[in-house]
Amino acid sequence: MTLLTAAPFGLAQLTAAPLAAAVDRDTGRQWLEEELSRAEYSANDLTLLERIGRWIDETMTGLLSAALSGNSPWLLLLVVLAVAAIIALIVWRVRVLGLRRAHVPLAAFDAVVASPEPGPWRESAEAAAAAGDHRRAVVDRSRAIFAVLGARRIVDLESASTATEIAVHASAVLPSRARQLSEVATVFNDLVFGRGSARDRTPEELRSLYAEFSAFDAELTHIPVPQPSGGRR
Repeated sequence: MTLLTAAPFGLAQLTAAPLAAAVDRDTGRQWLEEELSRAEYSANDLTLLERIGRWIDETMTGLLSAALSGNSPWLLLLVVLAVAAIIALIVWRVRVLGLRRAHVPLAAFDAVVASPEPGPWRESAEAAAAAGDHRRAVVDRSRAIFAVLGARRIVDLESASTATEIAVHASAVLPSRARQLSEVATVFNDLVFGRGSARDRTPEELRSLYAEFSAFDAELTHIPVPQPSGGRR
């Protein structure tokens, strides 16, 4: 009885109950969930980043409380500057990672779109072109091309999610169109993720690219796809 008394209440209840009566499955599950929900268990499940975040939060809270309770303007200023520095570092790091295509994969589609269809992208591209938004027209026509490659099973858009990956995988199946596929991926990356002059294309260049990509889109829709050796496509 001493051991049961020293044990946590949930475990003691779970251990002692069978001595009095049979415990059904639902009751046992409820007791187990209550036991595992205790704070001493959840505190050990934190990831490294969560622990760092909690430490930063507790540290900043402590400094802010000390500054306010001690009526110290210098300590309060130090806390504000530290918070501003952390935010600036996070923003800078996100921008650097987001703009370096060589180091970070940049998805051609929203991550929640599992099987994009070409139709909506074509409609969006045509509407943008009619409105004079040539950059958006080229970008959405590029996405339509990527969607065609996925819809025709030339590329698996789950394993190839970036424009560059899509172009590389598609070129292996359609080597005669490798140059065009590479151009679509390069232009897409430059317009969506590029820096400085990469985005500064003239309206004439964008109109020419849109016409070229539109023709390539129509070609891909009807181009014969080589069958694999097993004949399962």
